[in-house]
Amino acid sequence: MSGDLLQTKCDVCTETAHEPYIECGECETNLCTKCFASGKEVGSHKNDHKYAVRKNDIPLFDNCNWSAKEECKLLSALSTYGYGNWEDISKSVHTRSKLECQEHYKKYYIENVQYEELKLLPETKQSLFPKPLIPYLYSSDVSTNPPRNNQSDPHLAGYNAYRSEFELSYDNYAESLFNIEDEYSEDDDNLMDALKIALANALNTRLRERQRRYKIIQNHGLIKPNKLISWLQKYNPTLTRYKCERLTSFMQFMTGMQFDAFMESLSLESELMQRITRLGESRKIGIKTLYSANLYKQLKVENDLMVKEQKYVTTIMTKKFNKQSPTKNKIFEKDRKMKRPTLPLEIIDMPGFQVLTDSEKMLCSNLRLIPKNYLEIKYQLVAENGKKGFLRLMDARKIVKIDVNKTRKIYDYLVTEGYIISQIK
Repeated sequence: MSGDLLQTKCDVCTETAHEPYIECGECETNLCTKCFASGKEVGSHKNDHKYAVRKNDIPLFDNCNWSAKEECKLLSALSTYGYGNWEDISKSVHTRSKLECQEHYKKYYIENVQYEELKLLPETKQSLFPKPLIPYLYSSDVSTNPPRNNQSDPHLAGYNAYRSEFELSYDNYAESLFNIEDEYSEDDDNLMDALKIALANALNTRLRERQRRYKIIQNHGLIKPNKLISWLQKYNPTLTRYKCERLTSFMQFMTGMQFDAFMESLSLESELMQRITRLGESRKIGIKTLYSANLYKQLKVENDLMVKEQKYVTTIMTKKFNKQSPTKNKIFEKDRKMKRPTLPLEIIDMPGFQVLTDSEKMLCSNLRLIPKNYLEIKYQLVAENGKKGFLRLMDARKIVKIDVNKTRKIYDYLVTEGYIISQIK
C-alpha cells in the first residue's frame, strides 16, 4: 500500500514516483515510469532485471470496491481525527460519504478482519476471557497482627495490643444476664430451668452479634480506623466525602475485597461521568476532534497567562499614575475601596460537577465555589430545613462557615428553587 501517501522516490531522478511506479524484483530499486521507459540504470540495477508494477488502485479486501489508496486515506484520517469523527474522516477520504466510511471500517477492520496483521488484539484466552482486575490489594495484617508498641493508642478501636483482645467488648455486660438470685423454692425448679435456658439463648444471640462485629473489624482492617479514613480520601476527587461516609455502612454486608471493588467501581463510574461531561462541554463550544481539544487547552493556558500579565501590568501602571497625579489620589482611593469583580471559576473538571444543574453550575462558577463543597452545604441546609420546616438566613449562617455574602447568595438560590422555606406560612 505504498504510493503518494508514503512519498516513494525514484532512485534515478530522485523525483516522487507517482503511482503506478516500477519496483525491481532483484534489487531494492524504485523507478518512475519515465526512467523505466528510457531504460535507465543506477548502481547495481540493470534494465534487464525482473520488475513489478506498483499501484494502489486495486482492492485489498475480497468483495470490496475500496481501493488501496482509499484505505490509506481512511486509516490516516482515523489516526488524525480519532474514531467516531466520521464527518471529518469522509472529507479527508473525499470519495466516500460519512456512512460509507463508518460501515466500511466496522465491517473490514472490526467484525470481519481478513488479515492477521490488522488484528489489534490477538484472540487469546486472556483477551476473550480476561481475568477481573483487583483494583485495591486489601491486606488484613493490621487486624491479625496489630502493633504492640503503644498500649494506649486511641485509634485501635478499643483493642489492647499487649493482651491481644478488646478492652471494652461490644455489649460488654452481656454476661451479666446470669446475675440472678439463687433463693427459690423447690416448686419453682421447672420455672427456673426455663428461665436459665431463655437467658442462655439470649446470651448466645448477643455473643454472636459481638463475634459478627469483630469479624467485620478484622476483615476490613478497622482496628485502625484512621487507615480506613485515609484510604477513603483517595476517592475525594471522584466521590464526595459525604458519599464515602454514607457508603461505609455497606461494609457489614461485604468482605474487604468486595467493598474495595465496590468503591473502586463507583469511583470509575464517577470518573467516566466527568469525562462525558467534559466531552459535552467541549461539543457545546464547537470542539469535535482530539486535535482541536488539545489546541483549545493550549490556547486557554496561554490566554489565562496573558490575562494575568495584563492585570499585573495594569496594577503597576495604576500605582505609577497615582504617584505622579496627586490630584487623582482621592478618585483612585475610592476605586480601591470598591471590591473588584472576580473572574468565574472553571469547575468542569472538579468533583461533583456532573450532578449539578445548569443554574447550579453558574452559581458555583460565579461564587468560585467547588461543586462538592456546594453539595455538602446544600445537603446541610436542606436537612436542617426538613427538621424545622423552615430555615432563616441567620440559622443558615450559623451552619455554613464560609463568607456571609456567599452564604446569602446560596440561601437565596435555594429559597428561589424551592429547596428550603424562608419562614413558616
